[in-house]
Amino acid sequence: MRFRPLGESGTAVSAITLTLDASVAATGASNIRELVYGALEEGVNSFHIDSLDPTLIRTAGQALAEVDRDLLQISLIIGPLPNGRRDFSVEGVNAVLGAVLNASGLRYMDAVIMDDPAENELPAQTLKMLREDERILRLGIRGTSDVMDIYINSGRFDMLFTPCHIQLDSRQRGWMRSAREQQLVILGTEYYPEALLNPAKPAPPPEPAKGIFGLPKKKVFIEEPLNPFAFLHTTPGWEAEDLCLAHALLDPSLTSVIVRATNVPHIRRLAMACEQDMPVSMPAQLEMARVAASRAA
Repeated sequence: MRFRPLGESGTAVSAITLTLDASVAATGASNIRELVYGALEEGVNSFHIDSLDPTLIRTAGQALAEVDRDLLQISLIIGPLPNGRRDFSVEGVNAVLGAVLNASGLRYMDAVIMDDPAENELPAQTLKMLREDERILRLGIRGTSDVMDIYINSGRFDMLFTPCHIQLDSRQRGWMRSAREQQLVILGTEYYPEALLNPAKPAPPPEPAKGIFGLPKKKVFIEEPLNPFAFLHTTPGWEAEDLCLAHALLDPSLTSVIVRATNVPHIRRLAMACEQDMPVSMPAQLEMARVAASRAA
């Protein structure tokens, strides 16, 4: 596993961060424990809690307790509650943080991440409380709305969770640029966009239309536009997801890339991708595919 500096703290974190979310929680306590142990064995020391499932939090906390807490980087999302509501009030945020720390046995969170708050949804009192809370080392933000510009440049956050894939739009690239200027720690998300999951295939030829006397007209073959990223799925020795991860890790401004895996073989494969050098031509191929995709959009 390769490691990167966590801002100017002097701490080193793994190039990938394992997300512990609802999909992991659904696999059950035994698999959660094996997944965390498997990640640790691969050198992963950064974990992101993205679910308030009590079994997930308790089991992950027990597994992580096997490692010196100061060697780990653990972040927690604050946003949607299990009942579907959102509560960024001082009382609501404090209740979630306290419940997670108690259930997990963790003494503190390295970062608490505010999940996509609207412009008037995040009270100043909450930010003040989080800043003063000794159980929190850093305060972060993630989101998709235009208000992200305001939050990133507000001086109130230390960390940004933001997409890091090849198809970033100008707005998302602007967020990363602003975060670098503000010296925020940046963690990449969504390195493997949904559009790249499956290469587009040509459409089957349509049934020939009937002519004026019932005779078939000349056959016309219509194909869907080919996915310009289809080559990712045919690169020898690489999975498409692994190539996207390796490409994201080329960005030196990213402290870590957040990955999703629900089993040990998957996290092992992603950890191996961090160690491999991409084919020399791959960055240029990806850039040409990005341009082709933008023209076709």
